Amino acid sequence: MSILILVVIVIVLLSLAIWAIQKMPIPSPLNWILQVIAIVIAIIVIGQRAGLF
Repeated sequence: MSILILVVIVIVLLSLAIWAIQKMPIPSPLNWILQVIAIVIAIIVIGQRAGLF
């Protein structure tokens, strides 16, 4: 149950981070790179908590 709560919290924070990155005046290639980095960090956090990494 705690992993499920962590996943929900990480997804909400990830969506807020991606929204903030999209609203920033950043050039297009760098914008996409920052979004991908945010997604990878979220996957790593969830994976470490779940014991996959």
